[in-house]
Amino acid sequence: MILLFYPKRSEQSIIQNCRFRPAPLCSPAMKTSHAILLWVAVAVTASSLQAKTPVRVTADHVNLRAKPQLTAEVVMQANYDDRLVARKIGEEWVEVEAPASADLWVMKSFVQMPQNTIGANRVNLRAGPSINYNIVATLSLGDTVEPRGEEIQDWIKVAPPRAARLWISREYVEVLPDAAEAKPAPKEKKAGEVAAKTEETKSEEPKDGQKPDRKPRKAKDEKKTDPKIPPSTAKEEANLPTPIVAPSVPVKDSSALGNIPVPPPADLKLIPLEGQGRLTEVEGELRAAPLINEAPTRYRVVRWQNNRWQILCHVYGEAAKLRSLQDKRVLVKGREYWIQGAAAPVLVPDQVQEIPAAP
Repeated sequence: MILLFYPKRSEQSIIQNCRFRPAPLCSPAMKTSHAILLWVAVAVTASSLQAKTPVRVTADHVNLRAKPQLTAEVVMQANYDDRLVARKIGEEWVEVEAPASADLWVMKSFVQMPQNTIGANRVNLRAGPSINYNIVATLSLGDTVEPRGEEIQDWIKVAPPRAARLWISREYVEVLPDAAEAKPAPKEKKAGEVAAKTEETKSEEPKDGQKPDRKPRKAKDEKKTDPKIPPSTAKEEANLPTPIVAPSVPVKDSSALGNIPVPPPADLKLIPLEGQGRLTEVEGELRAAPLINEAPTRYRVVRWQNNRWQILCHVYGEAAKLRSLQDKRVLVKGREYWIQGAAAPVLVPDQVQEIPAAP
């Protein structure tokens, strides 16, 4: 709400101004009507900034991402003539409501069964089944989720809530009139159906006397990627995985989950070895690596064995977010990679869980 204040004028100054203006403009009723019109204009402007804007997708295989960045995860794809609801329209990216067919992931330990309600405050819904994926929405205590019937380790796939937002390139949407109704985008292809189509190329301009080509364009933004595979291009420490301290949950047999292809971080120099990226669990004490050593990561998991500390694995992640667990006994779950120049593997964590001390 915007408040406007005007200086108070004396009755004599109003009378003097009326000598040079028509009588209706100096009447109290006219001044009141001007103020009302001003308030109405302000209210209409404020409401228009918050209004939903229907948009139409102008190409095939256009990525809807978790963040307005080309390195962000692809949650799903939209096709030509799909209708979306825009919340923010920028120069390069458009923030839209997540279509009902989008798949998000939440840690199963935070979902109370069979009510399917959230049992904690500020529970994050992510673009994939790992804390390495971006946050798409946040739920509160008592909120309801809709499971999709698929689980990966400690994560469960759910439908997007109303507050979930995705991002699409501004180049591939057009704004529709307000009267047009937005329809949800169709379901994306399954994770196994990896397509190699590229995002769209420009359509040729129609010649004189010919009708414009209404065929959908193909997206050119980048090669289609598996929506369940996180991008591996961000190398800066700020974009490293964010481990969390999770509540205790039963340890599951990861061998039944199969080998899910997840690329390693781009800055790891892998040894050509079979089985890279396998799921594993390591239990031990989280220690900081000595600064004098050129360790591949800032933290490592160690265990006292044979009268000395043995390194079980190096933990890949941002040091500032692992510091709260330093010198504590932890259980690290994630993917194991053997790299050049390291005697122990590097573990890219999906979950870091503190183990309480024995009484």
